[in-house]
Amino acid sequence: MGLRFRLPLLLVPALMLAGCGGQNVEMTTSGPTKTLQLCAAAGGSLQARGRAQRMMCVHPYADAGKSCSSRKDCRGRCLADAQDGELPKLGAPATGHCQADDKLFGCHAEVDGGKSKGAVCID
Repeated sequence: MGLRFRLPLLLVPALMLAGCGGQNVEMTTSGPTKTLQLCAAAGGSLQARGRAQRMMCVHPYADAGKSCSSRKDCRGRCLADAQDGELPKLGAPATGHCQADDKLFGCHAEVDGGKSKGAVCID
């Protein structure tokens, strides 16, 4: 097989692997980026979140951690408190606490009317 045929065979895997690289983060020494400035101006902070650890602007809720029994008690969601390391089952009586910020990841169950709405996992 000549070089003419081998070159494309070598380039295709290399190009495919290049597409698998992580998100490029530019480092600057000239001060905060526009994204960071806009986020901070809105009361947030840039944080890596989710399984992919993507940078996003996270805004804390003033009522974070407050006891609740329904979403109407919170700025965000009313999240069920774990019982013996487990989230309550759908429809089970549950107590909760207000969501900490506007970017919710991981496994949780919402509480509405003092009962669990069932568990979900967000990544």
